[in-house]
Amino acid sequence: MFSLTEPPKNGKLIQTEDGWLTCPMCRRNKRLKRIFPDEEAERVGLFCRDCKRTVYVGIHKGQCFESRCQHDV
Repeated sequence: MFSLTEPPKNGKLIQTEDGWLTCPMCRRNKRLKRIFPDEEAERVGLFCRDCKRTVYVGIHKGQCFESRCQHDV
């Protein structure tokens, strides 16, 4: 059971650098998506042009979590 004040545990936390999301697979693409502190989204597909992979992320109050389900729907 989780509290309403805690973010949902969707997966591992993805590092952001100066508000920009970096690719969690190759870490080369430094500007994958701009993340704002009040932004919230679920299962957003982001394509990295460097490693040619799509990663699905969830965003909760400016923190990015890698989605557990990585296959396309």
